[in-house]
Amino acid sequence: MLREDHYLLCLEGGGTRSQAALSDYTGKILYTSRSTDVNTNFVPLQEAQAAVLRVVSDVLHTTGISGSQIQHFASVLAGSKVGPELIGALLPNATYHTYTEGDVVFARAGIYRPHGVAVVSATGATAWGIRADDGRQMVAGGWGSLLGDEGSAYAVGLLGLRAAVRSYEGRLTTPTLLVKALCQHFDLTIDTFRPSLVHLAYQKPLSRAEIAGLAVIVSQLATEGDRVAIQILQKVANDLAALAHHIVRKLFNTQESFVVVAAGGLLNAGAIILTPLQDGLVQEFPHARLLIGKEEPAIALSRLMLYDLSHQP
Repeated sequence: MLREDHYLLCLEGGGTRSQAALSDYTGKILYTSRSTDVNTNFVPLQEAQAAVLRVVSDVLHTTGISGSQIQHFASVLAGSKVGPELIGALLPNATYHTYTEGDVVFARAGIYRPHGVAVVSATGATAWGIRADDGRQMVAGGWGSLLGDEGSAYAVGLLGLRAAVRSYEGRLTTPTLLVKALCQHFDLTIDTFRPSLVHLAYQKPLSRAEIAGLAVIVSQLATEGDRVAIQILQKVANDLAALAHHIVRKLFNTQESFVVVAAGGLLNAGAIILTPLQDGLVQEFPHARLLIGKEEPAIALSRLMLYDLSHQP
């Protein structure tokens, strides 16, 4: 049973950042806080744990709420889990709940009992599918930067870097402003572009999150008509659509009704990212509904946990 003087704390995190949301038993969001990435596939375990402790401590310190008043704690962390062994001293009375990234993507569109496919295009890209009738589930993508990440912001950033290199050497015949944009972004000069970019890439080195962040530059150039940038976004959009359509075809037939929820920062690039996904659904699965998950992940997780707690038998 939820008590009025107790609270819910939710934590969501991946390869770029982590976020916590504090809410009361009515679902009112009282405070949110952010910290660094927590994906232990790309950052040391100690760094991920420190990020979790920082964000939880910030919520308690800023709101003045005692950790003993946190009744339920839910988390979704890429690459790791959080339990009482790490934060039990901060939250001594909490019941711990673990959800999946797919659960959160559905919840970002207000879907708490999903029947469909969720696809996220952020630093990485992953698709999840679930049938509400028979419980079958499937996941595709989410392999990380070495083995996958097609359809992601990382893929856009990496393709942007590689296209800039080819343009700099004259191996790319289509005009592009990628080299100029990267020089401005990294404070490089055209005269030292080669050694400086090599140093950044391998000696610094550029992190997965930093490469994914370059998707903003590529997207901006695409909106300005840069043909190379447009081609990069089109390729990544097609890869993202293929990821989602693969799950759809495995779990649903063409006459069924279901939802497809898309979320993630790369969707900010606009229709160029969503069009292949939408067109494929219209042509092959006319009864599917495409929804955009706009709720902040940690807030969506909070609403999902409250929904589950209120529907317990």
